[in-house]
Amino acid sequence: MKCFTLAATLAGLGIAFSAARADVTVLDNDKTIEVDCAKDPQVNLLGNHLTITLKGVCATITVEGNDETVTGSAGVVRVNGNRNTISLTAADEVGVYGNHNTVTVQKPIKAKAVRIASPGKDNKITRPK
Repeated sequence: MKCFTLAATLAGLGIAFSAARADVTVLDNDKTIEVDCAKDPQVNLLGNHLTITLKGVCATITVEGNDETVTGSAGVVRVNGNRNTISLTAADEVGVYGNHNTVTVQKPIKAKAVRIASPGKDNKITRPK
């Protein structure tokens, strides 16, 4: 009953559900993975020493692990782990909360400018000029 009520409330607010899309969560360590963002728009990286290549533009990517390498584009990027290297062709919002991360963003996707927050320590952020 609660799920139906929540769904009805959200539908009434114009928020729709998409059952056709899936998510990718990587718990393993020492893996190299390519993600098709059209099929899997939400990516959660929990393992360590991962190399991830994103095809297309993902909705969100969250990096919880350490020593990861991510290449691609995502609307929202959150980096909570440490010593990660994130090379983004495009992103609208980037939050770097971990430490000793290197993040490069070339351009925004839809926003006028990339919004970047980096409260972590010793992060190196390169943003579009």
